[in-house]
Amino acid sequence: MQACRALLFPLAALIALAAALTPAKAGLVTDLSQHQISIRSNFTGAEILIFGALEAESAAKPGQSTDIAVVVSGPRRDETVRRKARVAGIWINYESVTFESVPGYYAVASTRPLGNMLSDRVRAIEQIGADHLTFGKLIATSIDNSRITLGEEQAAAFTDALIRRKRELGLFHNAPEGVAFLGNTLFRTTIDIPANVPLGLYTAKVYLIRDGAVIDVISTPLFIEKSGLERLIYRLAHTDPLFYGIFAVMLATFAGWTAALIYRE
Repeated sequence: MQACRALLFPLAALIALAAALTPAKAGLVTDLSQHQISIRSNFTGAEILIFGALEAESAAKPGQSTDIAVVVSGPRRDETVRRKARVAGIWINYESVTFESVPGYYAVASTRPLGNMLSDRVRAIEQIGADHLTFGKLIATSIDNSRITLGEEQAAAFTDALIRRKRELGLFHNAPEGVAFLGNTLFRTTIDIPANVPLGLYTAKVYLIRDGAVIDVISTPLFIEKSGLERLIYRLAHTDPLFYGIFAVMLATFAGWTAALIYRE
């Protein structure tokens, strides 16, 4: 028994020493001002406040640069980009490319421009920034719906067109210096949600970046869905189209009959 105790005490001391020498893991504490956005007929957009703090052991040391990047995205779906060409004097859709996994909405806010915080390699790995997103399998078809193979330059041109169109619709946007530190550990940013966002599950990711490396990531879900009568009509249209069609015809007939009674001479 005494021999066992003699072995246990040195072992415990070694474990305690190893724990003391192990650096503390950097960490984040974050949250959203709301985790669900309800869309009604008068919905004109919303604003999400994302805030958080660095844990005590994560505060920047002298000579270190600490940054925050916030990415809100979702849901992914198919998107088609078409290229027009002039044939016999008429402009027609000549080629099209379908991307299988495109976020319906993608927003980035950061303490500094992304190029000053992260290398292209890290941004590509973490998919931070619209220019470093991957959109899944690319399917290209010609005017007669036959599959065609695109070169790298052609594929890049369609990808650029997709990103440009998303930005024009306000569904892709970047806010360099959009994250503000309040003191040494607290930070906050606001993300604008436009009225034309698709419904579904979104994720809000907060990245802690130190000296060009991602130290910690926290992901929080965000739900955007219709509510009230709009939600009922939306579900009917997608789950029971026959009943929805009958209901729409009856509603239109009733509205026409009511208008005829009101304005009858």
